[in-house]
Amino acid sequence: MFAAEELKRLLQKAGYESIVCDQSQFSDICKRIILIEREEYQFEFPDHDRLEIQDDGFALVEKGEDVWIIGNEARAILYGVYTYCSKRLGYQWFDLNEEKNVKGKPLENEMYIHQPFFARRGNIIETINDPAYICSLIDWGVKNGLNEFFFTFFLWEEIKAEVVPELMKRDIDVTLGGHSLSFLLADQLEQKEKLQFFSGNSDLQHQVIRKIVHICKENEVVTRISLWPEDIGVDERDASDFLLTYIRFTEMLKKALHANGLQVEVEHIVYNAGLAWNMLERDEQTAASKEADVLYAFWGRDYSEPLQSERLEQKRAYKALQDWAECGKRITVLEYYSDHFMLSELFPPLLTRIHNDLQAYKKLNVDGVLNLIVPIHKKGETEEHYPWKWAHQLNNYMYARLSWGIPFTQVVEEYKRAGGVEFYEQLLQLEQLIAPHTKWNIPLFPARVIDPEKVEYAPDQAEIIQYLEEVSSALSKLAVPEQLSMYVYFLRKIANNYFHKWREVK
Repeated sequence: MFAAEELKRLLQKAGYESIVCDQSQFSDICKRIILIEREEYQFEFPDHDRLEIQDDGFALVEKGEDVWIIGNEARAILYGVYTYCSKRLGYQWFDLNEEKNVKGKPLENEMYIHQPFFARRGNIIETINDPAYICSLIDWGVKNGLNEFFFTFFLWEEIKAEVVPELMKRDIDVTLGGHSLSFLLADQLEQKEKLQFFSGNSDLQHQVIRKIVHICKENEVVTRISLWPEDIGVDERDASDFLLTYIRFTEMLKKALHANGLQVEVEHIVYNAGLAWNMLERDEQTAASKEADVLYAFWGRDYSEPLQSERLEQKRAYKALQDWAECGKRITVLEYYSDHFMLSELFPPLLTRIHNDLQAYKKLNVDGVLNLIVPIHKKGETEEHYPWKWAHQLNNYMYARLSWGIPFTQVVEEYKRAGGVEFYEQLLQLEQLIAPHTKWNIPLFPARVIDPEKVEYAPDQAEIIQYLEEVSSALSKLAVPEQLSMYVYFLRKIANNYFHKWREVK
């Protein structure tokens, strides 16, 4: 069992010889650590308290000199191992490929039970063809409570040989899909025609369904399909039945998968592609699916404001989210906390925003939240050494820990432990300073604040110039700790560069 291997490795790294050690060797750790599934534990120890553990939840039970790490299945036991090693041995997995080991402490109670905050917790990876990096993300993600990785069909074919062993030994859920019609159709259709693909019960639809069924049979690790329309908006004249026919296709796909003995879930996305609200909002003629789950994605949000802000677009998007959440099917939210396209290389930490968002999603009974990772969209002005992988992890860590169910105050302490009090406090300052640029993503669409060359006319040009000047000035006065120096250097350089470029726009 991989959980046993990890427990032994982490104990040895902390200076202990093996999993089974006698009390005379050290007094601060139990004599035996027993990894066991819940049903077996209850059968073997009927006099112990009855455990109510669901999904990825686990229990740590301390009785005398023994500790039991108990879960419903292998993955939950693995989460229990990492939590035990964090609590007792002081392990923290903040940065990729780095294990920090500080002084741990005894368990506070004889029994500790953890249930995840959200059922689905994972990263969406669309374009990053870097197997070593993705394997590091998988390892890091599970140590911090993630249970799913989502890949496009394109990317999966390129990296599956390297990543499947890492996914399987951790029993991680895999979703395939995204904007992958070009791959599934072998480029038989033009871009606009791909939106029409979902209309009608065509031979092409059955061809795509057969191909997906074949891929799922070949890849038993796949647990969900989430095939999205192409990333272009639907014209109003074609909008009346788009969602209806798209949802019907996903229902056909699910029936075909189950008819072939594949217990693979299917979901459809609701997403304002090209700022097309008719792809996000449900009209009276569009009934919610009884078969397919819902993935909700609102592009263009102002991340300096909460979900329930008074901004017109956000009010409209929140109303749509409420509607889909009340439809009776499982709903997951796609968030852009690590998307270097939407958030750009003027990339903000979003620590308090993520905390407030996840609390709000939980109140809406959202089942899961997935965090999209998009690499930096390099332009001529972007230097090779911009630390985008490090930067996006600032948000990914907060997202992973909170979606797993770690209290916000504890996660704050983990940031301070990883980088110091000043490190955390300056991340909060940077969030307040940099996040407001996202309010221009919709007014400037398809451009962003860093795309002045694409903008023919910007009514907010004077405000954008003033904002970038203020950001550049504030960053130049900021005395930053070493961990933030490279990141802040590039933020300041980017803000100053685009301040001058916006002044040149006629």
